[in-house]
Amino acid sequence: MKKSYDDKSWSFLISAPSYSGPVFEDSVVLLLEDGSEGSIGVIINAPLEKSLGEIDESFLKYPTLSQIEVFDGGPVSRNRISIAVWTDSADGVNDFSFGLTAEKAENMLKNNPDAKAAAFIGYAGWDANQLNAEIAEGSWLSMPADLEFISQFDPLELWEELLIMQNPLYEKLPDPPEAPGNNN
Repeated sequence: MKKSYDDKSWSFLISAPSYSGPVFEDSVVLLLEDGSEGSIGVIINAPLEKSLGEIDESFLKYPTLSQIEVFDGGPVSRNRISIAVWTDSADGVNDFSFGLTAEKAENMLKNNPDAKAAAFIGYAGWDANQLNAEIAEGSWLSMPADLEFISQFDPLELWEELLIMQNPLYEKLPDPPEAPGNNN
């Protein structure tokens, strides 16, 4: 039986170079769930340059977890912190857990020194068919998600690296002009 919906769960959404807007410009979203009723993901390349313990002191009782990096996950539910822990091994055995309790995440990190973790404030969400419409109009490029990319690249370089992987012609794009009055 053929699916009536093109499920893009577990994909990277890369904002198109032409996209401009206050939230998703130069963004990479890890699309966690995509279905006919809507989609949800987190922006993975917007570090807040603070640890989880700095953002919320209640996490200081978790010595390992309190040190993980926090990202601006998206514009929805800005009062919500979600924790992810993952492994990306050369033998292809990868694991990704999202929405963990602090206790579970702390135990996973203690039991696996090679595990990586991040916290996300908020998330990105789309109503039914909204994401497909945005992809069709060219706002997003989509590619299968690979955990190694999350760990391999500096978050601030991830958008450009994935964009070039998606289409090497993007490497030849000129840098955008500086905004007037930006004489740093």
